[in-house]
Amino acid sequence: MNPEKAQRAASFFPLAPLLLLCAVIAASFIASSGPIQWRDNGMFLFDASQGQYFSQSLAAVEHPFYKFFTSIFFQLFGQQALSLLNSMLLLPLAWIIHRLATSVGATSRQAVLAALVSVLAHCVFWISTKADVYLLHAMFVLLAYWLQFSTEQRLGELKKLLLIGLLSGLGAATHQLTFVVLLPLYIQLLSHHRLRTLMILPGFIVGFATALPAIAHDLQGSMSLLEIGRRYFTGASAIATEINREGSLLRFDLMWYEKKTVGLLLLSLLGPQLFGLLIFPRDKRQRLLWSAAFLNLLFAASYNVTDRFAFFVPGVAIFSILGVIRLQALLARIRPGNALLTLSALTSPIAILFVHALYSNGLLRLPAHIEALPFRDDIHYFMTPYLPDRSAERFVHAYQASVPEGALLIADPEPMGALRSAQALGMLRGRKLAMCSEPARIHDYLDSAGAYLARLSYCTLIAEQYRLESWTPGYALHIK
Repeated sequence: MNPEKAQRAASFFPLAPLLLLCAVIAASFIASSGPIQWRDNGMFLFDASQGQYFSQSLAAVEHPFYKFFTSIFFQLFGQQALSLLNSMLLLPLAWIIHRLATSVGATSRQAVLAALVSVLAHCVFWISTKADVYLLHAMFVLLAYWLQFSTEQRLGELKKLLLIGLLSGLGAATHQLTFVVLLPLYIQLLSHHRLRTLMILPGFIVGFATALPAIAHDLQGSMSLLEIGRRYFTGASAIATEINREGSLLRFDLMWYEKKTVGLLLLSLLGPQLFGLLIFPRDKRQRLLWSAAFLNLLFAASYNVTDRFAFFVPGVAIFSILGVIRLQALLARIRPGNALLTLSALTSPIAILFVHALYSNGLLRLPAHIEALPFRDDIHYFMTPYLPDRSAERFVHAYQASVPEGALLIADPEPMGALRSAQALGMLRGRKLAMCSEPARIHDYLDSAGAYLARLSYCTLIAEQYRLESWTPGYALHIK
């Protein structure tokens, strides 16, 4: 390569990661699942539409600050904009990752690459296309680590502790994962500041303020603070009856049995972030970050839920930072090292899209649910977030066309999110919605507009009591 071409290449490669980052954020908007979404994602959209800014109870599935924030956002901008919120959050998340990376020794170019690798990682990009809590939560915990490493002269130790407390409170009011990811940070703070670490508490209380009405309501319902705390972390309670995920925590014994969902989580390690996991850093700051990310990985991998990959966002961002730094060092002696480092950021989408192409053309078989949701290809939906998926929208439009007003629609939590978010958007007017687990006077509907079942999964008790007629989608119920 002549000197002029080498100079042009050198000036291009630092710019390439930034241009790719902008393109990826734009692609997230295009790949968004839209204002009608499945399961929890659809329920988040529905809850925001209700205008109830504060949680009434601090259950495990409550996210008080997210509820407060999205309810205000919905009132200001509507449901379509809210469905794109996580795509919008990719920009501040990328900025936070850049600042955190430079605070632990990365160059500006490495920091931009780390942000690019992070937003292209499977779990981060998947969540960016949905209405979900995890990107907002990751911003708070990553900011807390950046504050710890920040060398800003204006930040005295006292102010830094207060701000870390504030971010911890905001994170805790957004998701319980905060206490897992920030554990190494708090161990370091206690070892350095000892009793002065208590200065975090005022900031934490302010950040946790959106959860206080729920705590007050639970205290009035005869729950102790210990009971409230246990219920918030695990869902377990002797008083409240709801989803109990205590038995799903730290289930290392079930990881092989649930290898499909563990495999989905491991997709987020495709790329430089794998080097961040495998190579233990020498720098003290980077070791602290590695400990937080590894703890996050252990928790997410052993949490026995289908979308366990969603809990890995902070860890992926941290491993991306460390991985880019490590990979840069390994490629430093190779002439096209900078180009290879930039291209390595595309490992995840290239590999996943290639496998999906083989699957789509019948050249590869991949495991899927026994009873898939109508209109949804689970391989596309869960594994390939880079391609738009509007299956929930098609599902609702089919019901809108085939089910008359006044009908009863019965569903398990997965399709119920789509039905609820559709009603928040003004669709399915006059249709009554009921969960499979809820008592519903089904017979009252059979002689009028009818009762319909979205799918058999999780609804076998209802299906056994009625004659089923195939419908689009799902089934129509008739008296046997």
